[in-house]
Amino acid sequence: MNGMEISTILQLTELKSFDDNWNLTKKVTSIVDSSEGRKIIIHILDIWNNVNDDAKQIWLDIIERAGFYPYYIDKVSSNNQYALSLQSQIRTAFFKSDYLHNVYFHEQQKEIEQALSLGSNIAVSAPTSFGKSLLIEEVVARKKFNNILIIQPTLALIDETRQKMSYYSDYYNIVVNTRQEAKDKNIFILTAERVLEFLDLPNIDFFVIDEFYKISTRRNDDRIDALNVALIRIMSLDPQAMFLTPTVDSLSKKFREKYQIRFFNTDYALVNTNLIEIRNRNGNPYSGKSKKMQLFKLLNRLNEPSIVYVKSPNEAYKLANEYLDWLEENSTTNNSLDIFEWIDSNISPDWQLKRLLQNGIGAHNGALPRHIVTSEIDLFNSGNLNVLFATVSLIEGVNTVAKNMIVYSHNKGTNPIDFFDFANIRGRAGRMGQYFTGNVYIFNDELGVEEFVIDVPYIDQHEISDEILINIPDDDVLDTVRKEKLTSGLDYDLQDIIKRNLISVSGQKNLYYFIEDKYEQLNFLRWRNVPNYEQLWQTLYLGYRFLGSNDRQGFAQNKAVTALKLINTSLPQVILEQKQYYQDKGKQDPINKAIDYILKFQRNEANFKIPKLLAVIDSIQKYVFEKKGISDFGDYTYFSSILENDKIDERFQFLIDYGVPTSAINKISKIIPANISGEWNIINYLKVNFHAIKPVLISYEISLVLKVIN
Repeated sequence: MNGMEISTILQLTELKSFDDNWNLTKKVTSIVDSSEGRKIIIHILDIWNNVNDDAKQIWLDIIERAGFYPYYIDKVSSNNQYALSLQSQIRTAFFKSDYLHNVYFHEQQKEIEQALSLGSNIAVSAPTSFGKSLLIEEVVARKKFNNILIIQPTLALIDETRQKMSYYSDYYNIVVNTRQEAKDKNIFILTAERVLEFLDLPNIDFFVIDEFYKISTRRNDDRIDALNVALIRIMSLDPQAMFLTPTVDSLSKKFREKYQIRFFNTDYALVNTNLIEIRNRNGNPYSGKSKKMQLFKLLNRLNEPSIVYVKSPNEAYKLANEYLDWLEENSTTNNSLDIFEWIDSNISPDWQLKRLLQNGIGAHNGALPRHIVTSEIDLFNSGNLNVLFATVSLIEGVNTVAKNMIVYSHNKGTNPIDFFDFANIRGRAGRMGQYFTGNVYIFNDELGVEEFVIDVPYIDQHEISDEILINIPDDDVLDTVRKEKLTSGLDYDLQDIIKRNLISVSGQKNLYYFIEDKYEQLNFLRWRNVPNYEQLWQTLYLGYRFLGSNDRQGFAQNKAVTALKLINTSLPQVILEQKQYYQDKGKQDPINKAIDYILKFQRNEANFKIPKLLAVIDSIQKYVFEKKGISDFGDYTYFSSILENDKIDERFQFLIDYGVPTSAINKISKIIPANISGEWNIINYLKVNFHAIKPVLISYEISLVLKVIN
C-alpha cells in the first residue's frame, strides 16, 4: 500500500483490511498538508462505508489534521462511537463560527476569517469547492457593518445570493435593484451596471466582488468597463473589501499595493476531480457523428446528474433533442410538472423545452426568462432532470454542480476556450458533502496549463478602454495626454454625461456633434412616453449608427417593430406572429424558431440593449435641446422602463428580480390596492391576503410567489 501510486489509490472502491488502512494512513500522515494528501483523504471519505471500521478513528484524526472540520464534525456527530479528546474539542471549537449556526470552517477558511476580523482587505483565489460564499455569509451574520455591497456578474447569481441573505432580512434591508429604497442598514446585491445607476448609494462599509477575474482585460467580458468603474467609485469610499475568484496564478501587484490587499492563493479543495478522456481505439478524440454517438452512449450509461458543456444555445437544444430521439423509448418521467401549465399558457404547448423537460432533459439558455432558468436549475438539483445541456452562461452565471461534467465542445461561442475556462468548467464537478469525487469527461484534447494573472485595467492601465480612462480621477491617470484628448472641447456637464453613460466615448461625441449640428431637423427625437414606429426606428438608427456597429436602416427598423410588438401585444401573440412569418418563408419548425428569436430578443434587446441605447441618446438630446433653450425635448425613461421590465408597473418590478413570472405579477397588480407601495408593504400584503390572491394564480405561479413571501 505504501508504494502504491496515488492514481491507483484514488481508484479503490473499498479498504476493508486494517493493515492496508494502517499502511495508507502512515503514507498520508507524511503528506497531509499537500494536495496529494488531501485527495487521498477525500477519497477515503467517498468510500467511507467500505472502510474498515476499526481504522476509521485513525482516519478521523487525519481528517482533523488536514483541517477538514466540516467533514470531521459530520462524521463525529453521526456516530456516538467516535469520542473527541479534550484537545480535539478545543481545536474544533476554534474552527466553529461564532455567528453561523452549527457551521465549522475548514483550515484555510478560518485563516481568511481571521484576516477579515482584523479588518484586512483580502483577495481569495481558490477552487469552486473551497466555500468562498460562506465567507460572505460570515461577514453578514456578524451584523458589524451598516451597508454591505456584493457585486455579482449575473441576475441569476444575484437572486441566489438574495435568497441566502434573506435570512438576515430582520436586520438588513435587502436591495437588488435601483428602484428599491435604501434604509439605515442594507445589503446591496447588484451587478456593476446597477451600482453605477444607483445615484444615492450610501457609504459602503464592506464591499465584495464575486467572480473578480471578470475585471481583467484577458477575459474580454462585455461588462469589464462597468466593473472597473464601479470599483473606482466604491473603493473611493474606503470600505473593507473582499475579492473572490476561481483559481488564478496571481493578482495585479499595483492593485494589491494600492489597497493593501492580502492575497490568499490556494488549491485547497474539498472535492476530488477525476479526469476521463473519451478517445477512440487509436487514442484520438472522436469527431463528427461518432463523437455524438459516444456522448449519447455515455449519458445513457451514467446514473448520476450530468451537465454537458456545449458552445452555444443552438447546440444545446440540437444535442438535447437528438439525444432524446436517439433513446429507443421516450421514458416520460415528468408528466405533471407545474411549469408545463405555465409554458402552455404563456409560450406554446409545442415548445421544444417542454418535451425535453418531460423526459428528464434540460437545455440551459441564458436568453430564457429568469424564472425558467431558476426553475430548470431547481429541477436538475432535485433530480427531476438527469441531464442538463449547458453553455458558458450556466458555468459562469449560476452556482450549479453535478456528479459528472462532460466537456463536449472546446469552444465558447466561436472562440476556443482557454485553460482558465476549462478549469472553471471542470470545477463544477463534485459537491462538498454530496459528491466527494466529481467526474470530468473530456471529448477534446486536454488544455495545457496557462498562467493567468488578473490585471486591473484602471490600476495597471496597460490595456484600457476610453470608457474606463475617462472615469479615472486625474491624479491616477498615467497617460494624461490621451485623457485630455478625450475630454478636449467638452464642458464639464457633457463630460459627466459621457462618463456616466459608459459606452463608446468617441461614438457619444460624434452623436453629440451630429445632434447639435442638425437639431432643427431632428424632431423625431422629441418623443415622450411610448413612441410611434417612425420615431423609434429613427432614434434607434442614430444609436446603432454612432454607438453600435450597424448603420443599416433596416436593422433599426426590425428592432423597432419587434420592440413595439412586445409593448402593444401579449407575448404568446408576438410568438404566433413570428411563427407565421417563418412559416410564410418556408422555414422548418417555425414555432421553435419563433420562440427562440422572441425570447432572445426580449432578454437581450428589450430587457437590456435597447433601454441602454435609448438612455444614452436621451441624455445627449436633452443636453443639446436644453443648451439651445428648447424645453420641448424628448424623455425616453417611461418607454425604456416598461420595455426593460416587460410592461410591469414600477411598484411591482422588484418581483421580477425575485423570480416571479410577469404573468403572476400582472394578476397580483390588479388585486393589490393602489395605495400599497414599497417592497415590504407589498410582500406583507401578499402574505396577509394570499388566500384571496391564490385563486387567480396557477400552481407554478403559486409556488414561486410563496418562495418570495416565505
